[in-house]
Amino acid sequence: MRRSLFVLALAWSLPAQTIDPAQWEFRRKLTVKTPGVLHFVRIDPEILAHSQPSLGDLRVMQEATALPYALETLSGSSSEERLFTAMSDKVRTPAGELQFILHIPKAVRHSRLKIQTTDKNFRRAVHMESSEDGKKWDVALERSYVMKHEQDGQRWEALDVNYPAMTRPYLRVRISDWLDPSTLTSAALLLRKEVPAVMQTVREFTPTPDPSATSGESLLRVDFGERPAPWSGLRIETKAIGFYRAARIEVSDDGKLWRTAGYGVLSRIGNSSELTLQAGEQRTRYARLHIYNRDDQPISIDKMIFEVTARMVKFIPHQAGEHSLWYGNPKAKGVSYDLAVVLERGAPVERITLVPGPERRYGDFMGSIKPWTEKHPTVLYGAVFAVAALIAAYTLRTMKKIAANQKEGS
Repeated sequence: MRRSLFVLALAWSLPAQTIDPAQWEFRRKLTVKTPGVLHFVRIDPEILAHSQPSLGDLRVMQEATALPYALETLSGSSSEERLFTAMSDKVRTPAGELQFILHIPKAVRHSRLKIQTTDKNFRRAVHMESSEDGKKWDVALERSYVMKHEQDGQRWEALDVNYPAMTRPYLRVRISDWLDPSTLTSAALLLRKEVPAVMQTVREFTPTPDPSATSGESLLRVDFGERPAPWSGLRIETKAIGFYRAARIEVSDDGKLWRTAGYGVLSRIGNSSELTLQAGEQRTRYARLHIYNRDDQPISIDKMIFEVTARMVKFIPHQAGEHSLWYGNPKAKGVSYDLAVVLERGAPVERITLVPGPERRYGDFMGSIKPWTEKHPTVLYGAVFAVAALIAAYTLRTMKKIAANQKEGS
């Protein structure tokens, strides 16, 4: 009972806003069945493509009245805790590998190896073993890679290796093709905690090879068209296995001048894979992906999937019935409501997720505009009959005058 009273008080205490509907180009219908309850609507790619980048023109409408709403971004979170790590037995093996042992004095969880080195431009395999006592060893990670890469004036590095979280205090690491052990300047173990963001697909493409690719790289290009929806991540689909490639994303407004938007590593090693690159929010028409193959054969890319962090609009309707989302007004100013603060500090409330109807333009949403004569046929026909009666009466009166004049003249 207390929760219901809170929700109803919240819904009716928040202010409403009235706006001119003709200024908003697009509509999405919302059907509300349970007023006084918190409702969620996912903001899909069509809304993102046709609204302001900040969503400042988004409105939740009940007839011609704007209702307060709040936006929620389903972003993830991550944190790293660096653990005190002692390194020992650093040697170069007869096979040309760098080998060393890392020890954590206390049995705490760890899940990531991080190294630093003065070496440049390399890609090296990493093998890891774990132990309780530093004597009996079990495989912790069969194979991963560390890398520093320089190409096309860009430089990036991937010197972190993730492995299944454990509490074993000893890790033995072997890194291939390492000439001088002294160039390893540090190595540490960390505990990484990560909650991934909720992503939604914006567009999918079967990529087109770009003929301007240079030797040793694959270059794939896509065209979003004239009204591109924003995206912030690129995920690939491929059947290829056993690869670890540096990659870079470029974007362009005209297909001629390009700028780097993001870079990283695309990989699939055993059961572990990383097939996504982050690029920050982009709204350009063109994008292309560089994959640096070095001496390896190119991998076949089946799809390029562009994604954005999912966002929700939440509101509390006053009444049941038809509501709508309005957007597509480049001149609209952003709005700020108390709802976000109230929801954050108030009691928990019941949630309902709505699926909006298809996107429609303002004129279509309001229905086809019929001519006045079609909307009011009774008035039209009455007017026609009245005019006809007047014409008939006038004609009869004129004929009588003519007849009277003729009679007087005879």
